[in-house]
Amino acid sequence: MFANTEVKDLFPTPLWIVDLVPAKRDALNRHLMKAIEALMTPRTPQPIGVPWQTEPTLHNRPEFAEFCDLARSASKGALDFLGVRHDGFEITGCWANVHPAGTVNSSHHHPNNYLSGVYYVAVPEGTGKIEFIDPRPRANMIQPPVQRFNKYVGDRIILDVHEGRFVLFPAWLNHAVPMNRSNGERVSIAFNIMFRQFTENMTRPLWAGAANVKV
Repeated sequence: MFANTEVKDLFPTPLWIVDLVPAKRDALNRHLMKAIEALMTPRTPQPIGVPWQTEPTLHNRPEFAEFCDLARSASKGALDFLGVRHDGFEITGCWANVHPAGTVNSSHHHPNNYLSGVYYVAVPEGTGKIEFIDPRPRANMIQPPVQRFNKYVGDRIILDVHEGRFVLFPAWLNHAVPMNRSNGERVSIAFNIMFRQFTENMTRPLWAGAANVKV
């Protein structure tokens, strides 16, 4: 009856997942935890449910140089995959997030950048999730019951993450972090990437950190 049936994904939204080898992950995360704790001690009081964040300038600090080299390498792989022509790129913002029990990070995106990424330093059991929200404003106008949720019918995708994992995505893509329901602290480092010819004036983060960070 049908000579051919084909499905094409139109305008796909890519995510890139990069996992460090265990030996590299363990050594790097020990170093990062020590550096983050040094920056955030003593901690300022935060409203209930709000995580601590450092200032978004970790890429300028020597103790985060190794991490930033890895972030740049992962970002280069994403840009090479896309086939984007550019004259170089820079990290325009980089900050640590510390989520104690009961904290969330609501849906948001990262303006004035091309790529964003997050790296997981400490992931207590049950906290390894990041949520991406469908960017198409009218895609959920009709939502019939489905046999199973998948990338074609879901209005959000929940990605599993673990320590030593980079996740990179378009900076315009809204994402959120579910509530930490464990007794431990989830620790991650986020960063933004932009093409060098645009970075001098417009791509710095539009916010300041919420931690008492020594600079």
